[in-house]
Amino acid sequence: MSRFKQYRRQFGIIKGAEIYLKLKLGIVNALKVPGIKFPIKLRPGTSDIRTFYQVFVKKEYDIDFKLNPKVIIDGGSNVGLFAILMKNRYPEAKIICIEPDPENFELLKTNISNYSDIYCINSGLWNKDTLLKVYDKYNSGKWGLVVEEDIEKGTIGAISMDSLFEKYSIDAVDVLKIDIETSERQLFSSNFENWLPKNKIVIIELHDWIDEGCSEPFFKAINKSFANYHYSTNGENVIIRNKSLA
Repeated sequence: MSRFKQYRRQFGIIKGAEIYLKLKLGIVNALKVPGIKFPIKLRPGTSDIRTFYQVFVKKEYDIDFKLNPKVIIDGGSNVGLFAILMKNRYPEAKIICIEPDPENFELLKTNISNYSDIYCINSGLWNKDTLLKVYDKYNSGKWGLVVEEDIEKGTIGAISMDSLFEKYSIDAVDVLKIDIETSERQLFSSNFENWLPKNKIVIIELHDWIDEGCSEPFFKAINKSFANYHYSTNGENVIIRNKSLA
């Protein structure tokens, strides 16, 4: 099915055609999306358009949580489309967004500015608090930026999940979404014993296709932390439901 037909099927004949054409023409400064309370701002000619397609047309986060989330962590928030989708579905949820790239972060703040109880941190998720550099290592654009530890020249702080839990007084997380462009290797390699068992649902995009072996620390950590869990996939996402909690 063509992209044009997908937009029309998702949003209706008239609205779908309107959104599709605006995206093609770069008229995306205040995009009105059915079911979304406030307009969304995107950057024309960037990976923002593909991110929009994944979230709102391909519906890769159209997941039945079988619960009403109260706390959602959005690791690798990019420009905030996942957080916006979740806030419109679950208005009472507290959402914490973590995004390392300064340009993405500024647009993230703009996109979520009309919503309450969404918090943003300009940091990278890591297995410890340290300093990171952010760059387009694989020429993937703004949705594929990579962070690497650089204590001497790093310009962006890294925050561990333990520090994040402490900062926001989190006892349990209903939905943990992770899309951090190979950093899952570091995040789940160590220091996960305290925070990981407190998550009910984990949604993660694994990046072995970029950096072989990224998924191994994740599954080792899951098998060590969850006595019983359900595994499924949706699009590029792996979904783990901690059956001890969810």
